[in-house]
Amino acid sequence: MTHPDFEAALREQLVATVADRTPGEAPYEAIRRQGRAARRRRTAALSAGVVVLTVLSGATLLTARGHSDARPATGLTVGTDGTAVPPSTLAPSPAATPTPTPTGPQPPATAAQLTNGIGFEQAATALGQCLDYDRQMQARRQSAPPPTGQGAHPNRPPVHDLGAIADYRVLLAVKSTGDDNSPGDGINVVGVSQGEHPSEVICHQVDGKTSGLQAGSADPRAGGPAGLVNPDINGGKLYRQAMVDGHEWKLPYTWGSIGTYAPSVARVTVSYGNGPAVDAALDHGWFAATGVLTNAVTRTPHIKGYDGNGKVVYDSDDDKGYPKDL
Repeated sequence: MTHPDFEAALREQLVATVADRTPGEAPYEAIRRQGRAARRRRTAALSAGVVVLTVLSGATLLTARGHSDARPATGLTVGTDGTAVPPSTLAPSPAATPTPTPTGPQPPATAAQLTNGIGFEQAATALGQCLDYDRQMQARRQSAPPPTGQGAHPNRPPVHDLGAIADYRVLLAVKSTGDDNSPGDGINVVGVSQGEHPSEVICHQVDGKTSGLQAGSADPRAGGPAGLVNPDINGGKLYRQAMVDGHEWKLPYTWGSIGTYAPSVARVTVSYGNGPAVDAALDHGWFAATGVLTNAVTRTPHIKGYDGNGKVVYDSDDDKGYPKDL
C-alpha cells in the first residue's frame, strides 16, 4: 500500500509539471507578419524572372534585326524604330547595274603595236577624229553644188559610213615621217572593224589634226595562196615615202605592215630593207609588224607566213597580187 501522504505529494507535483507544459495562446499577429513577408519575397522573385525574360527577348530581336537575311516569323520587316513595316511600304530593291556599252575602240593585242611613245588613249582619240572627219567630208561632197555647165546634179555614189568607233580595234600606231606628198611629221593609226565584213582605216594626223585617211575592205584578194596571208592593199601608206625631184629618204624611218591571215597560220614575219625579219603581232585575224629602216629601199617589205609546224605556207615573193617594187 502506498502512503496517503506520499500519493498526495505526487499528485501535486504532476499537476505542477503539466501546468508548465500547457501551450499558451497562439501568436496570431506574428504568424500574419511572417506570411506577408513570405509573399513579398515570392512576388519579388517572380518580377525578377519577368525582367530577365524581357531582356532576353529584346536581345534576340536585336540579333535578328542586325542579320542581313533575318525576317520576322510573320513576314514583316522590322524598321529602325523596332516596329514592323508592311511589305507594301518597303522601298524596292535597286536593280542590277547593266554592263556599260563600249564607247571607244578596243586596244591592240600587244603593247608592241603602240610605238614611238603613242599611248592607247591618243591612238583611240585619233581614230575617232578620223571617223568624224570622213563623215564630214562625205556630207560636204553630197551637199556640194553641181559643176559649172551641168544642169542636173550628177549622180553620186551612196555614202558609205565607216561605222561606229566602238566597232573598231586599234591595230597599229606608228610615227609618220612627212614627205613631198604629205608634209609634216605626225602619227599613223590603223583601226580595224570587228563587223561581219572586216575593214581597215589608216588615219594620218599632224599636230593632233586629221590630214587624211585611207579605208578599204580586208576581204582576201585574188592571187594569194589560198588567201592564207593577205597584205593590206592600203598598207603602202605605212612603209612608203613619196619623194620627188630627187629628194632623199628621211632616215631613220619607222615603217609598218598590216594584213589578214587564216586560222591555220601560226606565225607571220616581215623584213624590210637591210633590217632583220620581225615577228608580226597576230591580233584577231590581223597581223601587224613594225620596224625602223636605216637605208633607202626600192623593194616592198617581204612577208612570210608559217603553219604550226614551222612550214612556210605563204611568201609574198610568190604572191602575184602583191607589189614587189615601190
